Amino acid sequence: LLGQSWWKVGEPDFTPYITSILAAKPDAVIIATGGASCVPFLKAAKATGFNDKVPFFMHTATELSTLKPLGLDAPEGVIGSSNYFFYYPDTPANKAFVAEFKKAYGREPKVGALYGYLTARFIIEGYKKAGSLDKEKLITAIEGMTLESPVGPVTLRAEDHQALLPMYMGVTKKAPGYDFLVAGDIVTISGQDAAPSLEDIKKARGK
Repeated sequence: LLGQSWWKVGEPDFTPYITSILAAKPDAVIIATGGASCVPFLKAAKATGFNDKVPFFMHTATELSTLKPLGLDAPEGVIGSSNYFFYYPDTPANKAFVAEFKKAYGREPKVGALYGYLTARFIIEGYKKAGSLDKEKLITAIEGMTLESPVGPVTLRAEDHQALLPMYMGVTKKAPGYDFLVAGDIVTISGQDAAPSLEDIKKARGK
């Protein structure tokens, strides 16, 4: 660990931070941006050649919400992760979800579309199973429930109500037919492996 940099929320210029990081000559960098910082950081990375000088990982760097605003000007070779890609997995379930979404909204679904879909599905199936509109009965009904989804089976862990979604890690690249970058060399991390274990959660809570 050569060092850490912390910028303010809403920081408009990442060039000084990138310059400082490169000066430390790291082997690799983890960029922990959040929310509105993702797009401008990738833009700065491309402008400074950061992505060509050192490999770096940034969660959501491969997410459509981050890449589409940058179009083909997004940096290539960035390692990123997301819970959903509209083009992966290449399964009938995901293709059907994408087709229905595009028919309704005229665009490809982003990760938020999957979250909304799963939330609605768990509520609907939970009330069906509970057979009542009672809140406590709904909670009991959905604890441990597993649903089929565009990304395969998703379980709502009973102990902490965490949805065990798979995480997809890939590398940004240009692809024929798209006017924005996509993820290549995709590796799937199971929901069980991506989420903190119950033991880790208990330890963090001092239990």
